[in-house]
Amino acid sequence: MKKIEVDLVRTKVYSLLKEMILNHELKLGEKLNVRELSEKLGISFTPVRDALLQLATEGLVKVVPRVGFFVTDVDEKFIRETIETRIMMEVFCLENYFERIASSEELLKIKEEIENVESSLKRDLFDDSDERLHKLFIKASGNDLIISLYEKIWDRIDLVRHLNERYIVSNREHKELIESILRGDKEEAVEKLKEHLRNVEEETIRNLYTYEKG
Repeated sequence: MKKIEVDLVRTKVYSLLKEMILNHELKLGEKLNVRELSEKLGISFTPVRDALLQLATEGLVKVVPRVGFFVTDVDEKFIRETIETRIMMEVFCLENYFERIASSEELLKIKEEIENVESSLKRDLFDDSDERLHKLFIKASGNDLIISLYEKIWDRIDLVRHLNERYIVSNREHKELIESILRGDKEEAVEKLKEHLRNVEEETIRNLYTYEKG
């Protein structure tokens, strides 16, 4: 029973620290003091250290031997590599599984949510529709390895996508992309997806140094 409780604490600490990194409550490049974090969270040293080690395997935290833990410091190379990988995976899936995506009921639900973002201008609604749309392309492949690999880099994608405030423009690009898919215009849809991801890349790089670092 004690092991279950320890595992629950570790899971909660992991989720909390991950959210703090993705929301930039913990700044890019910030040194993380394990004892200070454990005191702040009111828990022991061990689950905090274990959570940071797990986050390190996902690329959100960097471990420097004999120095300590740091939030991953995103630079231009990090952003370009992330977007390049997204283009490789998402465009491949859109091109090869276009019919499955076009006939998906999920696509229509996402389109409706995108229209809600247009009227409400809420960032959290955009984040949800953004994740669902891009993951739909991947899941349509039905290829467990592709899906697994994409999930492994999602945290990295999530970190990058919260480094810009272009969500209203991105939402419009999503709407145009979906309209191309629903019209059955694969060539146009593929070009719109590439253009969208490149736009995200360039805007994120432009805004990168407006974020305070720890």
